[in-house]
Amino acid sequence: MEHTVICLSRQFGSGGREIGRRLAQRLGIAFYDRELIELAAARGQIRVSRLEDADERKSSPWLFESLYEGNGAVNRGSSPNDTLFWLQSEVIREKARTEDCLLVGRCADYVLTQAGIPHKSVYICAPWEERVRRVSALEQIDEKSAAALVRKTDKQRKSYSEYYTGGTWGDPESYDLCLNSAQLTTEEIVELLAYFCKAK
Repeated sequence: MEHTVICLSRQFGSGGREIGRRLAQRLGIAFYDRELIELAAARGQIRVSRLEDADERKSSPWLFESLYEGNGAVNRGSSPNDTLFWLQSEVIREKARTEDCLLVGRCADYVLTQAGIPHKSVYICAPWEERVRRVSALEQIDEKSAAALVRKTDKQRKSYSEYYTGGTWGDPESYDLCLNSAQLTTEEIVELLAYFCKAK
C-alpha cells in the first residue's frame, strides 16, 4: 500500500514548520519534525542530549567529536552529526513505508528518493525582510539579532543539506512544489498544499 508522504523543506523564518504542522492536521496524517531526533536516539539507544546539537548540522573537521555510545545500529567512532543523519534516515524510511506522514527537513526527500519510496516534496521560502520580521516577533529579539539568526540558520541548513545530498539546497528543480509564504495566508497555503498532496 502506498502512503501519503510529504517532505517539507523550508527557509528559516518562512513559517514552514507551522505550515507543515497545520497541513498534517488538515490531512489527518502524522507530523515529524524534532520528533525525528528522539526517534533516532531511541533507535540507536543514545541519549537525546548527545544528538540534539547535531540536528541539521554537518560535522566540523575543526571540532570533530566521536560518539562511542549506543547499540549495534551505531557506527562507533563516527561524529554525532553523521550518526544522527544515519539513524534519522532509517526512521524516515520506516515511517514512509508504514504510515501517512509529513516529514520536516532532515534531507527526507533525498533519503526517500534514494530508497525509491514515493513522496511529494515541498519547499517553503519567503523574502528576506519578511523572514527577519517573523523571527524577530517569534523570538522577541530586535531585527538586527533576528537577521543574524536567519543568516546563521540558513547557512547551517544549506551546508548540512549539500554535505549529505550532494545537491543544491533551495534549488527549485529539486522539489515538486515551491511556495513563497509571503504571498498567501497560512490557511490559504495549507488548503493549496492539501489539494496538491491529494492529487495523483
